[in-house]
Amino acid sequence: MRSKDKRIPYAFTNLAPKSRTPSTSGALDYVLDVWRTVITERPYFPEYPTPDERDFLATEEYILRFYRRGPAAHEDLVNSPRVENGGSPGATPTSDMAIQAELANLKAERDRLRREVPEKNEQLGDQHQLQKELAQVCAQLQRRDQELAQANAALERSRKRARGGLYTS
Repeated sequence: MRSKDKRIPYAFTNLAPKSRTPSTSGALDYVLDVWRTVITERPYFPEYPTPDERDFLATEEYILRFYRRGPAAHEDLVNSPRVENGGSPGATPTSDMAIQAELANLKAERDRLRREVPEKNEQLGDQHQLQKELAQVCAQLQRRDQELAQANAALERSRKRARGGLYTS
């Protein structure tokens, strides 16, 4: 696996330049390097949404804006304010509830998919490890096949010699 394919949720940053003198010991250098290294974790902040979440929110606003009203209300949409009170002049309560239920389902699906991402990443890592092991086993089998072919050739040569035939390689 190439290093750029491997994605980790934190980065290591060394804050000080490495200047060593011959008088310092290896353990002291190690402690100082660890002391100067900062582990920056990239946690999830809800106040800074990801691009997918921004897209989802834009879709949610689009649905609320264009589908909460009847089809005749689309003419003056550029300057129309967003309805915050949950009701709209041309919509029925059942259509509002259906839209809200659909949005709740979409949010639940988004959350479920967000929980699945780490699991899939782990499975992908396991799959990469299995592929590496498979490649190693295939290479080992190929080496064994070559060794077996060499042993068979040596056996045939020794049989020919034992029968008194000419030695050919």
